[in-house]
Amino acid sequence: MAIDIFDVDEMNSVLRQRVREGREINLKDFNIPVYELGPDYAVEKFSFSPERNIYLRQVRAKIEPISTIAEGQGYDHNVFTALYEAVLNAHQHGNRRDASKQVTLAHNIEDNLARFTVIDEGGIIEPEFIPFVLRHREGRHNKKMLDFYSFIGKPKPATNNGTGTSFIHMYMDEVLYFKHIDCGLAVHLTKKKRHSL
Repeated sequence: MAIDIFDVDEMNSVLRQRVREGREINLKDFNIPVYELGPDYAVEKFSFSPERNIYLRQVRAKIEPISTIAEGQGYDHNVFTALYEAVLNAHQHGNRRDASKQVTLAHNIEDNLARFTVIDEGGIIEPEFIPFVLRHREGRHNKKMLDFYSFIGKPKPATNNGTGTSFIHMYMDEVLYFKHIDCGLAVHLTKKKRHSL
């Protein structure tokens, strides 16, 4: 049976084979327009412990006040999960649990639209993350949710489920990825308020 050469779910598609042959993507190597936070954002910067049992509590403590504000203004309670996973990904994957690096969390919560940006100081992307994001943008995660490690055909590490990106895309209306002015990865999340009829 023929395989679509760009099929992001097919491990043997041309796209997936090419990506696997690649090396890590360092955003510093790309001369592209950068993302800068607007003046209408509240901005906080955090450093987290490299110890998993500690940084999980630290991330939760930093996210809860912001998600509480959003929920108080009528936004879905899953804002917490999306923000938690985005900050966790920034610390674990972007900053590689380096306590000397910070994660920036910016938010602007308005009447009908909440915007959040999570920025790491690593700016490193695994090549297989590209088709994983494309799969989410196509909405395939709604039909069949795959964790990142199953998607790339590798065993899950004991300390990571690989589901964070899926939850982010599931619970936010829009997820965009940018190179930040400081060369980190900026993940921009948008949530529209659902109005009851």
